[in-house]
Parts: sequence; structure tokens; C-alpha cells
Amino acid sequence: MMFGLILLIFIAYYMLDTSNSRGSLDPKYQRKNTPLDIVNERYARGEIQREEYLERKQELLS
Repeated sequence: MMFGLILLIFIAYYMLDTSNSRGSLDPKYQRKNTPLDIVNERYARGEIQREEYLERKQELLS
């Protein structure tokens, strides 16, 4: 009886710990931005002009 309770607690802890870490801010679970993603984001935020965006995009795609 006691072994079953300990096993149940262990399984519940493991499931909660695993589910919390998958979508967390831990870098190993985050998607890595490619250089093209970064250029697209900078253009979308208005940090670079259209000409610079097109040049950088072309350079990255070639």
C-alpha cells in the first residue's frame, strides 16, 4: 500500500516537471532564430530600410 502511494507521488511529480519544462523559457526548448528571421524582424520593426532589407535578404539567400 505504501509503495503504491510513493510510486503515485513519484509519477505525478515526474509528469508535472516534464510538462512545465517543455514550453518554458529554458533556451534548450526555444526555437533558434535564423539570420533571415532576424533580418525579417528588424525590417518589420522599422530598424532597417527597405533597400538594406532587400540587400541583406538577397545575400542570405544566395
